[in-house]
Amino acid sequence: MEAEDVSTAEDRAEDPGSNNEGRPDGAQPDYPHGGQPPGPTALWEMLERKFLEYQQLPHRSPGERHKGLLSLLPLFLKAWEHSVGIICFPSLQRLAEDVSNQFAQEIQEALVGKPAEQARVAAGQLLRWKGDADQDGYLLLKSVYVLTGTDSETLDRVAESGLPALLLQCLYLFFVFPLEKEELFDSDVQVQRMFVQMLLNICSESRGLEGLLSGNELQSLMIATTCLREHSCHFWKEPTFCVLRAVSKAQNLSVIQYLQAMDCIKISLQNLSRLTDTLPAPEVSEAVSLVLGFVKDSYPLSSALFLEFENGEGYPLLLKVLLRYDGLSQSEVDPHLEELIGLVVWLTTCGRSELKVFDSITYPQLEGFKFHQESSGVTVKNLQAFQVLQNVFHKAGDGILCVKVLSAIRTMWTWNARNFFLLEWTLQPISQFVEIIPLKPAPVQRHFFQLLEALVFELHYVPHEILRKVQCLIKDSPESPCTLVALQSVLRITGRDLLFTDIFRDSGLLGLLLAQLRKRAKILRKSGNKESNPGGQDPERELTCVMLRTVVALLKGSVRNAVVLKDHGMVPFIKIFLDDEWYRGASLSILEQLSVINAEEYMSIIVGALCSSTQGELQLKLDLLKSLLRILETPKGRAAFRVSSGFNGLLSLLSDLEGSLQEPPLQTWGAVSPSQTLDLVLHTLCALSAALHLDPVNCDFFRRNGLFEKLAEDLCLLGCFGALEQEEGPVRPWADTKARPFAELLSAAFSCSSPLPPRIQSCLQILSFLDSMASGTLHLRKDLKESPRARHDPVVDAQKGEADGDPQGSFKQWPDLEERTDEGDAVIMHPGVLCIMVRLLPCLYHEDHPQLSQEIQCSLASHIQSLVKSEKNRQVLCEAGMLRTLMASCHKALTTGSSPLHSGLIRIFEKLASQAIEPDVLRQFLSLGIAPPPPAATKILSSPRAHGGDSGCSGSQAVAPATAEGPAGATPEASPCPAVTQAPRSSGPAQGSTTALQTALSLISMTSPRNPQPQRATLAPSFVEFDMSVEGYGCLFIPTLSTVMGTSTEYSVSGGIGTGAARPFPPPGGLSFSCWFLIGRHGAVTEGHPLRFLTLVRHLARTEQPFVCFSVSLCPDDLSLVVSTEEKEFQPLDIMEPEDDPEPSAGRQLRVRCGQLLACGQWHHLAVVVTKEMKRNCTVSTYLDGQAVGSAKMLYIQALPGPFLSMDPSSFVDVYGYIATPRIWKQKSSLIWRLGPAYLLEETISMETLEVINKLGPRYCGNFQAVHAQGEDPGMEATPLVAEESVSFSLHIASSSTTTVADIRNAYNEVDSRLIAKEMNISSRDNAMPVFLLRNCAGHLSGSLRTVGAVAVGQLGVRVFHSSPAASSLDFIGGPAILLGLISLATDDHTMYAAVKVLHSVLTSNVMSDRLMQHICGYQMMAFLLRKKTTLLNHRIFQLILSIAGTAELGFGSSAITNVGVFQHILCNFELWMNTADNLELSLFSHLVEILRSPREGPRNAEVAHQAKLIPKLVFLFNEPGLTPSKIPTIIAILGCQLRGHFSIQDLLRIGLFVVYTLKPSSVSEKHICVDGAPDPSVPAGSQTSGKTIWLRNQLLEMLLSVISSSQLHLSSETKEEMFLTLGPDWFLLLVQGHLHPSTTVLGLKLLLHFLSSSSLRGRFKDGLSVGSWVERSSEGVDIVMDNLKSQPALPDQSPCLLPGLRVLNDFLAHHVHIPEVYLIVATFFLQTPLTELRDGPKESLDAMLQWLLQRHHREDVVRAGLCTEGALLLLEMLKATMSQPVTGPGDDAWERTFPASVLQFLGLVHSTYPQDPAWRAPEFLQTLAAVTFPLGSHKVQLEVVFSSEISIIF
Repeated sequence: MEAEDVSTAEDRAEDPGSNNEGRPDGAQPDYPHGGQPPGPTALWEMLERKFLEYQQLPHRSPGERHKGLLSLLPLFLKAWEHSVGIICFPSLQRLAEDVSNQFAQEIQEALVGKPAEQARVAAGQLLRWKGDADQDGYLLLKSVYVLTGTDSETLDRVAESGLPALLLQCLYLFFVFPLEKEELFDSDVQVQRMFVQMLLNICSESRGLEGLLSGNELQSLMIATTCLREHSCHFWKEPTFCVLRAVSKAQNLSVIQYLQAMDCIKISLQNLSRLTDTLPAPEVSEAVSLVLGFVKDSYPLSSALFLEFENGEGYPLLLKVLLRYDGLSQSEVDPHLEELIGLVVWLTTCGRSELKVFDSITYPQLEGFKFHQESSGVTVKNLQAFQVLQNVFHKAGDGILCVKVLSAIRTMWTWNARNFFLLEWTLQPISQFVEIIPLKPAPVQRHFFQLLEALVFELHYVPHEILRKVQCLIKDSPESPCTLVALQSVLRITGRDLLFTDIFRDSGLLGLLLAQLRKRAKILRKSGNKESNPGGQDPERELTCVMLRTVVALLKGSVRNAVVLKDHGMVPFIKIFLDDEWYRGASLSILEQLSVINAEEYMSIIVGALCSSTQGELQLKLDLLKSLLRILETPKGRAAFRVSSGFNGLLSLLSDLEGSLQEPPLQTWGAVSPSQTLDLVLHTLCALSAALHLDPVNCDFFRRNGLFEKLAEDLCLLGCFGALEQEEGPVRPWADTKARPFAELLSAAFSCSSPLPPRIQSCLQILSFLDSMASGTLHLRKDLKESPRARHDPVVDAQKGEADGDPQGSFKQWPDLEERTDEGDAVIMHPGVLCIMVRLLPCLYHEDHPQLSQEIQCSLASHIQSLVKSEKNRQVLCEAGMLRTLMASCHKALTTGSSPLHSGLIRIFEKLASQAIEPDVLRQFLSLGIAPPPPAATKILSSPRAHGGDSGCSGSQAVAPATAEGPAGATPEASPCPAVTQAPRSSGPAQGSTTALQTALSLISMTSPRNPQPQRATLAPSFVEFDMSVEGYGCLFIPTLSTVMGTSTEYSVSGGIGTGAARPFPPPGGLSFSCWFLIGRHGAVTEGHPLRFLTLVRHLARTEQPFVCFSVSLCPDDLSLVVSTEEKEFQPLDIMEPEDDPEPSAGRQLRVRCGQLLACGQWHHLAVVVTKEMKRNCTVSTYLDGQAVGSAKMLYIQALPGPFLSMDPSSFVDVYGYIATPRIWKQKSSLIWRLGPAYLLEETISMETLEVINKLGPRYCGNFQAVHAQGEDPGMEATPLVAEESVSFSLHIASSSTTTVADIRNAYNEVDSRLIAKEMNISSRDNAMPVFLLRNCAGHLSGSLRTVGAVAVGQLGVRVFHSSPAASSLDFIGGPAILLGLISLATDDHTMYAAVKVLHSVLTSNVMSDRLMQHICGYQMMAFLLRKKTTLLNHRIFQLILSIAGTAELGFGSSAITNVGVFQHILCNFELWMNTADNLELSLFSHLVEILRSPREGPRNAEVAHQAKLIPKLVFLFNEPGLTPSKIPTIIAILGCQLRGHFSIQDLLRIGLFVVYTLKPSSVSEKHICVDGAPDPSVPAGSQTSGKTIWLRNQLLEMLLSVISSSQLHLSSETKEEMFLTLGPDWFLLLVQGHLHPSTTVLGLKLLLHFLSSSSLRGRFKDGLSVGSWVERSSEGVDIVMDNLKSQPALPDQSPCLLPGLRVLNDFLAHHVHIPEVYLIVATFFLQTPLTELRDGPKESLDAMLQWLLQRHHREDVVRAGLCTEGALLLLEMLKATMSQPVTGPGDDAWERTFPASVLQFLGLVHSTYPQDPAWRAPEFLQTLAAVTFPLGSHKVQLEVVFSSEISIIF
């Protein structure tokens, strides 16, 4: 056991026995010679061996045994030291017994028979380490010290020797009898430590403790500590007390009995009572603490000592001892006092029973207060002990002593909160303390009131009686310093809970304080607000300040207290305190609390004080602005600010600062530093920002009254901004190549050691304020909440360059720009502030610093450009009029191309104009640069320069290639911004082209679609955006869709507009809902927030619950479209429970997945058609982008809402609707979507109507009453798509306005105004809140009553944008004429490309531009202009024109012709393309082939091409001299594709007419002409027929044959017959004339027989048909033109000429009997086989051809239809003609011999195959066969004999 209580000063010396230095030789253990010192184990073994030897010699004398034992002790101690205290000795108990006996004997011998003083010296000499050989006592002491620290058994052996009593006797001698001149050594301290520790170890065991009690040594020692302290030994004082405390803590019953028997407590108390007044207070308290320690330690076992203490007048002694500390100067805390008070506190818990008190709690109490009767902790039972503390506090005047008493009381409260009530309800200590607390020192007062606060803060108890006495204290001594402390405590207590505001009001404290403040305000007003004690503490001022702050605390959250203050008439007196800076903060807080009941009064006071403050009262203005900022956080405060002319007041505050930032400063502003002025500007802008923040009324007021412009003017007049640059001023060059980022410049402006000039630094700081204000975060800065007071200007050491102060005040902690932006793009909350920054942009130029000024201007322009990256920011700025501001403020920079700002501002303008631009602003922009520059600038602008491009420049410059280079060695002009390229300007004619190029490039950027649709680019419509991530709701509320009235309902209950009757609901014939929407961001699945397209709600009058009767929504789980007709209660979402939607009723819901059809960022069209059927059934069909996505049978909307089956005659049902999420379903989500036009139709629309609606696009604004589809002739009469009476509502954002509820009531009706006000949560007579109203565009149509429209509900979740991009605004200032003008101004291919690119962007995105082009014949004009500038056309421009037509993206998208005008007048204007340098006609022909061959769009394109008269234009090309043969196949392919895609007989006639044109007269033979155009010697030189013409004719005939026989065309027999009759038989027979080329004959015969394959046509052809029809049909329309030219006499009617076709064909074929293909064709016709199968056949001989035909012909068709008799006749006639021909060739292989044989053989084979066919028995066949067999005449005898024999063999 360690002696922890031994003084630290006594155990610093090292144990002298721990080493061998100084020991006698005899004390050293024996070691082996020459060996190392043995280890611990060896030492213990050696000790064991020697101790056994010592034990085995019992016959030795006591002296020898004594000596032997002493010889073992050094070895024992050595082994113990080496073993680190671990003893491994088996005979330890025996050794302990011998050593303790020996030690006891030594002490007894030293003490016996000697006087006390001598005995004390002898004991000291025995135990002291003397450093010589006589060390027996020290060795025994140390050995016993070691042995007592081992185990309890060893300690028992030591106690049995009687050593404890002897040691206690020695301790008594050491303490009571000090040596007169005793010199202390380190060894004495070590001996003392071992001696005391040995006693402490003995006290830890009961046997040892009994040994200590065996004599009267303990009594003597205790008495000595209480009565002989002045004669005791100081060195042994602490060890003695330590041993006595150890005896006390042993808690042994024998010790208690011993002390009680010896009257130790009684005697000690008597002694202390006598010595209390003579000894020092710390010593007395230490002795008393020792006695009380025995009492405290024994109390758990027995209360005997406690009773002795009470009976021995212990409490008066305690009071007497504690009061001894009163008046003592205590420099530091006395531990004895702390211990004594702690023991007194313990005494309060001693008692036999709990105190019984009655519950007397006064209410009201705090919410968390609980009083428990049962004791749950240590409770007070001894009131006598507590009275000691109470009396000490009453009688003592010492601050430390009183504070300790208060701390002791608080300690009791922490044990158990019940102790406070036990004491207060018996002795009332705290209540009594309040009465005497003013007499106590200030620290005691503060501690007491902290104790009082602990009751409230920790015990949650309101001590009403104590607080009442505190209030009396404040009232009785208002000037006392204690009153200040009491008020400070009351102030803290009041802030704990609002309950105290009522308590102190009811108790009269508030009235008391107000009366005092009234008195002090009057004094302050009389004294003129002069400080009474400047520079030092003034208790009076401090007390007044605390009173004000207490009133502030009493007013917070208590309207009643504010009313009390106002009823006391305190407002004028509070205003008096505003003038004193010491009281200003609290006074402003009081006024702020008064704003709760009358915000207008507060605002009038603050605004009036701001306006009336003088120039030097900057701090007053700052404090007023800070207070204003706090009130502007509430909606009521912002409304009062507006009503009280707060905006004008703040702007006047800025206007008063005119010239304050001028350099050098004006004399009037000499005493005000720029940092102070900027601080005031900052807080003024903060107040404006707070007033506008999330307040639509204030924002609308600020914008409508032009206050943004006024703010810009006031900022310009501060003096730091420069003057506006003159328009005619020269452009200054700028040498820097790159401007620093705006954030870097701002950081430099706010730097402590800014290198910027003061004026520029001020400009940048103001720009930073405006930038934060634009984002809506300026007033939310944390560093503004506790802005330090205005600081003096820094004193700069010119040598060190260090400032003694911060020149920027509270601005140095501002974060960089990157830290002040949200993730992604910065959010613009106040776009009007950005317009202010643009207005200030030209004023940033300073003549003294031109380079730096231009850099700042470019940096600001670049920063603004970065803000307009996002589409939302562009739209917001467009709505704020940024473009008009740019044109008005930066006109010079926009006009001057060499200005460093030009490129950046143009880029900003382009980005904004792509969203919305007003026509007049666009006109101004397009007029830039038209006027010639002044002469001074012309030289600069016309000088050649080198320019470069980079990806970082604007879109307009990035498109333009470099067209000019500067002279060699010329230095290129530096660009103001990174990679800014300027188009070169030149004088003369190129000036117009340059302007046109720049204008075209800007228009390209403005009109190019940002988010093109997959099918076709289109302009974005005006829309309402719903963002569910901000507030969780936002919707369009549609009031009074219908009012179903009872039979006796008054008409006045119905809202809506119109003159008809009430609109029925549900619609009897069904309904259709149509809308355009765009999803910006889907909501998360876990959020469960659907996209609600339409929700219809019904409410039955005089019932509480409305019901949803129809809804269309998009579920976020699986992107399913949900249409429901189920009746559901319209009630708030229960977010406390997991949403578990019940299963919908059967037949009440349609759910269709359409996630794959939806794409974020694209406009989609949704249509829901509900078709009413029999009974209560209906069919619900859903369409997305014109495509049906789902349909189902459902139950129709029921007649009445909810469970109601009938309606009272006087009642009515109100039907209203929502688009998006209403407030009642508020739920935050990441969903963002936009709504375009929306319609509700009370009829079912067809699929065709839906297709038209889908084609109209999202920008259509109408009611479908006069619809012109795209591409349709605008001159045609438009027909309505739907009946006008069926249009319930038609909502278009373009037809909208901002109004108020009051205006709606006046313009429409009161019913709708009340419904709208209720939905918006405003008053129905409100005339300030702006209401965005989408008027019902169908309101003027005939029919039943309709809704007035829809209003936007949602402050932050709803945003409206009116789309008017440049492509649309162009229509109002000239439209396509402007774009054609750009084409006319083009002088190079780059300008031409840019001009056509603009036209492409506008025409492909704006339908109206296409109509205007048609209206002004713009496409014809464009073709004319392009023909004038043919040399400028190239492949890029050609591709653009294809894009305009809609056919450029072949293979990647739709290739349908969308622009008929471009296709007809430009692409089909082949004369235009035939003269281009790059042979663009080849690309055009190839492209036409591709679009006509398109499997999906080919037929549609062919139809358009037919309307464009493509075939006549192509046919006319054949007469072009420059047409090369290589182009003809492509042209013919176009003709074929056109006929296949859209077959037209008129087109066929055009081609047939040209074919006839290629035929020459019969006098000119073509048989020997080479079709490839090679010269033929046999052809006469004068022949006009050429091989090229024949080849062209054959190509056309082949094309016609392939088209007519094409499987793609699927011509019916009627159509073929019509074709044949239209062309006429003579047209076909012309192609088989005898003088024509064989190839033509073959093709013509194929064409003819292809048609004659029809049996009806064969009969008519054989009988005879009229001729000349192809001529008549081809001349239709020509006669009209001719009649207009000249008049001709009318020709007489001629009867038609009939032509026997078969007979004429026989005659013509007789001229071609030498052509084997003719036989093959006729034979094919004979076998009823399609001529299209005559492919890949043999060509070597007629026999082979006919054999091949017999093998390939269709036997089934012959068996079914039979052989063609006419074909057989033709073969026989040809055979007859052959036989009549003279044989020209020698031998048997001449064709005259072989062809008849082959034909006869073929006929024989056919006969053998089909012997029963009726053709063989036909009379015509037999007659012809006989004529062939027996011809007339004799000159053919030889052939007749031969062939007749063959015929006979065959037949």
